[in-house]
Amino acid sequence: MRVMMMVFPTRTHVYSMAPVGWALAAAGHEVRFVGQCNPREVASFAETGLDAMWFGDELDIARHRQLQMDGDNAMQGGFRISESRPERYTEEYVRTVYEHWVEVFRWTTPDSLLDELVRFAKGWRPDLVVWDPMIYAAPIVAHALGVPHLRMMYAADQTARIAAQYRDLRANHPEDTTPDPFVEWMSAAVGRFGAEYDESLRHGVKTLDCHPSYLRYDGVGVDYVPARFVPQNKPMAIPRWVLEKPERRRVMLTLGISNRQVLGVEETSVADLLDGLADLDVEVIATLNAAQLASVKKIPDNVRAVDFVPMNELLASCSAIVHQGGGATIGNAVVNGVPQLVIPGTTWSERVSAVAQEKRGNGLVLDLEDVTPESVRSGLNRLLEEPSFRDCALEVRDEMLATPTLDDLVPELERIARWQ
Repeated sequence: MRVMMMVFPTRTHVYSMAPVGWALAAAGHEVRFVGQCNPREVASFAETGLDAMWFGDELDIARHRQLQMDGDNAMQGGFRISESRPERYTEEYVRTVYEHWVEVFRWTTPDSLLDELVRFAKGWRPDLVVWDPMIYAAPIVAHALGVPHLRMMYAADQTARIAAQYRDLRANHPEDTTPDPFVEWMSAAVGRFGAEYDESLRHGVKTLDCHPSYLRYDGVGVDYVPARFVPQNKPMAIPRWVLEKPERRRVMLTLGISNRQVLGVEETSVADLLDGLADLDVEVIATLNAAQLASVKKIPDNVRAVDFVPMNELLASCSAIVHQGGGATIGNAVVNGVPQLVIPGTTWSERVSAVAQEKRGNGLVLDLEDVTPESVRSGLNRLLEEPSFRDCALEVRDEMLATPTLDDLVPELERIARWQ
């Protein structure tokens, strides 16, 4: 069969989806990435070894991040989808976040792009579409052709969460007859191709999820298909020291690559993080670039600062990790059984994931506004000295390793492709 994969064109998203492409390709299926081009990430697609084709205008991700709606910004404004504190979920908050994100998705899905994609897909005739939760062109194209489509998560399911909150809000106000902006937009989009709206456009026929079960939401109307996480990082030669047994307990510090790629800055104080680790009896491997180190007057003696290092291979020798809460970093830590101190970013699901991990027992949360050398030191000391965190991390690892692999799930994907 032919499988069309559509992904938000940044490295973390491409790497998150590539493993299902590999599984399908290994089973003899024809797999192709299709979508808008981000010139900075062409190499990331090539690194997967899978075919790729570009359509529509180049995607200006910096502008995407800064898109304004009613004077606010969906990713960096006062109403963020990353918020997880229930006391913040006022009706205004839920409604604003939902409407902002519908507008972001609509803005990144112009009619001209859809016309090109549908024209191509009618000629290529895919049997299955696998899509990233940021790319709603995918379900529109699949629906226009009558082709089954699956979402594949790269982090916790924030779109399903906010959609469920918005649904509940409307249920509490039956007098509100204004149309759901998502339904209104998607109805018009598929209507241009002679199709009608149905709820599969929101979350796919099913949703592949390679993350631990505690990051999954209940009661959001999504049919999740759990799969084992596959570590995939930037291809590079493994430095010999990564595989050597450390003389002291090793800790990894990483703030992820998303903000590097788009903004070139981090919200967390790197200097405070490193100061908090300076007098601990540990070896710290910090993946920080020159811009992130600019505010650091002196790198502590127990810190090795590197730009990139293979995360999965490094974590095999680590006793803990300090990170920003991205889905790929969580997955790498989980499959290696490493306790996690999460200083959550504010882009997508970082804080939700951090809180879920703390509740599960394999991690701790330290909010950005609470970052000081003392708080970083205290949190990491707990992870290293209290056995319960390591024990729980190993339990979570074993649960993940017992989850079906994407290879195991290929027959299920083939069955879904035959539904239509």
